[in-house]
Amino acid sequence: MRRTRSGPSIREFLRYYVLVLLAEQSRTKRQLVQGIKQRSADNRSYRSSGALWVGSGEMDKVLSELLETGFIQPANPDNKWQITWHGRRVRRQIERDHQLESDGKERAAEKLLSLLADAPPNSYILDVGTGGGFLALKLAQKGFRVLGIDSGSFDYSKDSIQQAQQQAYSEGGNVEFRQADIGQLAEPDDTFDYVVSSQAMHCMQDQVACLQATHRLLKPGGRFLCIDFLVGLKGFLGHGWHCFLAISREEWVELLLENGFCNVCMYEVDDYLLVEAQKRLKANTQG
Repeated sequence: MRRTRSGPSIREFLRYYVLVLLAEQSRTKRQLVQGIKQRSADNRSYRSSGALWVGSGEMDKVLSELLETGFIQPANPDNKWQITWHGRRVRRQIERDHQLESDGKERAAEKLLSLLADAPPNSYILDVGTGGGFLALKLAQKGFRVLGIDSGSFDYSKDSIQQAQQQAYSEGGNVEFRQADIGQLAEPDDTFDYVVSSQAMHCMQDQVACLQATHRLLKPGGRFLCIDFLVGLKGFLGHGWHCFLAISREEWVELLLENGFCNVCMYEVDDYLLVEAQKRLKANTQG
């Protein structure tokens, strides 16, 4: 991923959080960028690049927008900005408007299952970062053959595969669970009809390598479906700084196209994002 983050999803968040920071005290642009980076520093426990470092150009755009709307004003000297009364009122209104108890994860899973409604029941599906089998078990109940894998890299996930296996034993279905990392999965190329993932991609140390492995394991024409946090204002208000470990809408498009996928579609479900993409069919080499 990029060292700094940019794009509409990041600016959407910044238009709110700059007001939060300036409500505390006047700050320069540099102090605003550093404040966001410092407050998201816990994300480094997942990967070293996890803190949110906003591009300077993105901050300039947001400050210009907030100045034009009268939400902030210059606080000379020292090149500092301060929030206006109007800005304080708007910030509080944003927080009131987003005080939702979301069932986005379940609703996103329902949407994912609906996208597989026409899939042959004998389709072979890989669930990456399966955890306790949240998605794998739902797919098995629909009659699919499922392999759920999880690396168990974090303390909260070390026993997840055993828990998923126990639940699968009681519920039945053609599902297998393994402790494994997708990058070291021994299955041959072009094995799976579908690769799915729920709230796991943001935890990956190397998200690009995960996408490359996903592409290798998918059959030509196979589809990748991923549920993760929505990057932006809704994601932040629902999940805090953790949401910025996820891939933004703009970054998803770029990464998927760069790594051999096509037909990218995205569905926003409350504070979650469902991404769908397809592995390109192999070119016909017959002359």
